[in-house]
Amino acid sequence: MGKIELSILIPVFNVGVYLPELLESLLPNLPANVEVIFYDDCSQDDSLAIIRKYQQIYTDAFIRVLCGQENKGITQVRQCLLHSTQAEYIWFIDSDDKVESLAVQQIMGILKQYHPDVLLFDYDVFFDNTGKLKSKEHLSIAPANTLLHQKNGNLFHLAIMDGKHYFWNKVFRRQLATKVCRFTIPAYEDIANTPSLLHECQTYFYYPQVLVHYRIWPNSIVQKMSLKQVYGIEAYLTQAFYAETIVGDEKCCAYLLYKAHLYYFRLCRKLAKTAMPEKEKKAILHKAAELFVVKRLSILTTILLLLRTHMWDKAAKLMLKSALFALTHK
Repeated sequence: MGKIELSILIPVFNVGVYLPELLESLLPNLPANVEVIFYDDCSQDDSLAIIRKYQQIYTDAFIRVLCGQENKGITQVRQCLLHSTQAEYIWFIDSDDKVESLAVQQIMGILKQYHPDVLLFDYDVFFDNTGKLKSKEHLSIAPANTLLHQKNGNLFHLAIMDGKHYFWNKVFRRQLATKVCRFTIPAYEDIANTPSLLHECQTYFYYPQVLVHYRIWPNSIVQKMSLKQVYGIEAYLTQAFYAETIVGDEKCCAYLLYKAHLYYFRLCRKLAKTAMPEKEKKAILHKAAELFVVKRLSILTTILLLLRTHMWDKAAKLMLKSALFALTHK
C-alpha cells in the first residue's frame, strides 16, 4: 500500500439510521491513497455493525475502525481520530451528514495539483424529517479555483464574520491541525478550534461546489437542550481571546463577545421553555454564569467595543436584548 495522502475522520455515536446513506456515497471507488477512519464512541445502536458490513462489501477501500471502551464525547473522539493518522491531509466528516459521490476524487485532484494548507468548499443545510433544503451556503472568497495566500488574518476574519467555522467543509494539512487544535472543550469544538486553525494556514484554495449536505435533526447536540450547550459560550470566548491577543482583530473580538452574550440570552430563554428537572436547569445556568464570571464579560464593554468597530446595529441589538433579558430574568 502506498502513502496515505488523505484521512477521512468520522466520529460515530448512535447514527445507524444515517450511516448507509453516507457510506454508499463515500466508499465506492475510494482512491488507494485515501483512508477512512471511524471511531465508534460506544454506540448503543447498530452503528458499528453497519460499518463492519460495509467494510466487508468494499474490500478494496482502506477502512479502519477504532472502538472506545467508554463514551468519550465528540471532542475527545476527534482528538483520538486526529492522532490515529499520519496522512498529509485530514477531513472530518460528521456521520449523520451526506457527501457528494465524487467529493473525494474532486478533493484529491485539487490537493495533488495545488497543495494548499486548507481546501474550503460549499455546503447546504437540510431538515432530516422532511429532506427540505434550508439553505445553500457559499463562502465569501475570491477568486475561486486558484491557490491563494493568506494576508492579515483574512481567513480568521472570514470564519468569524461569515460564521463558517465548521470542520466538515474544510480539508486541512494534518500537521497544522495537530499543532493548533486543543480538544479540551466538551462540545462546540469546531467554533473553539477552526478559526484559529485557519489563521495558521498560509495558503488556501476555495472550490465553489457543494460537497457536503449538513443534516438538522432534533437530537443533535446543537438542537437538544443539555449541559453541553453551555460550551457554545466558551467556544465564542476562546476565539474572542484569540482574536484580541494573536490576530489583533478588534472587530472579530467585538463580534465574538456579542455572539457570546446573545448565545447566553437565547440559552436562558430556551431553558425556561424546556421541560426538564429543575436540578438540571440550575446546573446549566450555573455553568453558563460561571463562564461569564471567569471571562469577566461586561455588556457595557462589549457595546462600547461594537461602537468603536462601527457595528452600530449590533450594539443597538445587544442593548435591546440585554434590557429585555434584565426585565424577564429579575
